[in-house]
Order: sequence, then C-alpha cells, then structure tokens
Amino acid sequence: MKNRHYPLKECDFIKIIEPHIIKYDKRPGRPASISHYQFFSAVLYVLRTGIPWRDVPDLYGHWHTIYMRFKDGVKMACSGTCFIVYNKKRKSKWTVHG
Repeated sequence: MKNRHYPLKECDFIKIIEPHIIKYDKRPGRPASISHYQFFSAVLYVLRTGIPWRDVPDLYGHWHTIYMRFKDGVKMACSGTCFIVYNKKRKSKWTVHG
C-alpha cells in the first residue's frame, strides 16, 4: 500500500478510530465489502485532494460504496466524530505518513 493513499497507520486506526465506527455501525444486512480502514482512508483522500466521489481510486473499493457509507455515517453523526478524533490525535502524537 502506498503511504499517500493510507496516511494513517492501521494499528493507530484500530486503537483510536475504529471503536467510534463500530459504536455507530449497527445496521442489519451483509458484512461491508470494504474494511473500516479502507473506508476511512478513502474519505481522508477525498477530503485531502478535493476529488469527486466518482474519481476515488479503485484501491479503496467502489466509489459508490464509500460515498453511501459516508452519507449514512453523516446521518448517524459517526463521520463527524471520527474525523474530530482523527484531527485531534494527528496534531498530538500519531505518526502520520507523509
């Protein structure tokens, strides 16, 4: 994996961000086709680069899946919470790939 596509180490993501996602992820149905880590990294990529959702690189998964998870997360306040936590930790002690 390229660091510019995954700016956050997966171990840091699992410790700090993933518990916030799991807390809100109570929807029924089949398991997600992409991991929480791929989803979070894809959204960071979109926010960082400003690209349209349809131009998300395929290495993250299908753009529509990512967009719908983000949209649903915003409705549940999950996305906002995760990015606030990410931003606080990034400014303090996390190692962010550059």
